[in-house]
Amino acid sequence: MTTNPIHLYRALLREATYLPLPQCRSTIKSYVTTSFRRWMPKYKSPKTNTGHDIDFPKQIHLLYRGRKFLSTLKRANEGYTTPLEKVLRMTYGRIGPRRYTLLNKFTYPAPPRVVAQDLFTELEGIPDLEDPEVLSETKDTLSASPVAQDLFTELGDIKDLKDSKDSLLEKWTLQPRLEALLTSQVNLQATFERTGRRVPKVKTKFKPPATNIWGKPLPKCREKNLKHEWYNSNLKAALPPLPEPEYKELHDLVTGVKKMPPAPKRRAKARQSSGTHEQELLDKQSSLVLQGPKPGPRLKDFQQGRPHNITPRLLRHLLGRTVLKQSPLVKSTSPEKTKAGLVFTWDDGYTVPRVEEKKLITPTNDMQNSLLFG
Repeated sequence: MTTNPIHLYRALLREATYLPLPQCRSTIKSYVTTSFRRWMPKYKSPKTNTGHDIDFPKQIHLLYRGRKFLSTLKRANEGYTTPLEKVLRMTYGRIGPRRYTLLNKFTYPAPPRVVAQDLFTELEGIPDLEDPEVLSETKDTLSASPVAQDLFTELGDIKDLKDSKDSLLEKWTLQPRLEALLTSQVNLQATFERTGRRVPKVKTKFKPPATNIWGKPLPKCREKNLKHEWYNSNLKAALPPLPEPEYKELHDLVTGVKKMPPAPKRRAKARQSSGTHEQELLDKQSSLVLQGPKPGPRLKDFQQGRPHNITPRLLRHLLGRTVLKQSPLVKSTSPEKTKAGLVFTWDDGYTVPRVEEKKLITPTNDMQNSLLFG
């Protein structure tokens, strides 16, 4: 094991400071520091179990992951599009740990306070719902509304539900908000496959086979395992929405309303001493004698991509194709409707303005008439 963890940690932080967007720099820096601190022992060995050293195979695996991620950051800063897209997806929660953080509010039932605030934000005079007396008064005043009746049934179900994680995961059923997100995502499944990265397909309905391979009825344990796999596959495929301020900022960057922030400049190389410079020349001459002249740039060197100049135009294109296209904007429906829920809007920053321009029917009709009838 020749990799020094401290040197690797400093190299990762150094490459993170040269990423093109400030959101990328802060997110990747937090990801690197959290990943290293996760494996630091809190105490020395004699005190607690957390002080035990990491075994050697695990150290090799962790250092390999660190070197691989360092290579990703270096190639992203050099302008290779595939690593740069990966960094952008990690920054905006399309992959990586932040995606699961954004997905948490869709995987667990909303508490009564959150549900009430989502459904009745436009109604005035709703005080704190944690007080049972206030809750009963609110039920009496809003009992005539069908939306309120749905809310109160949900309040009773959530109160009867246990808070333990095992009880929430036994059924492996999709929560209504997660099901609404996946349903809106199904309609755009084909467009996600053209974004340079294969996105797992969404399957909103669980359809287990009626019999096994021997023609016998499917056992309950096998059905439970299949439902568990189906639930996990949908979680891997779900693309949770960003917070609305962050989504608007991203949309402004892609559409050109807001200018791209300037990329940080690399610090100049430190000057080498005369002895080091002479040694490098000797090594270069010796390698020329022993290995022969090295070829110039060849086509096969760029089979896995080529470096690009990281310009604002390139960043807008990558953000729109790999991030904004896969990030929905979520809105709550009005409480006057019978079934209040969530509405998801998908926009890549280019298609909607183009469609709005096509709505100009009059110039198109004039052009067609001139072509057909002179």
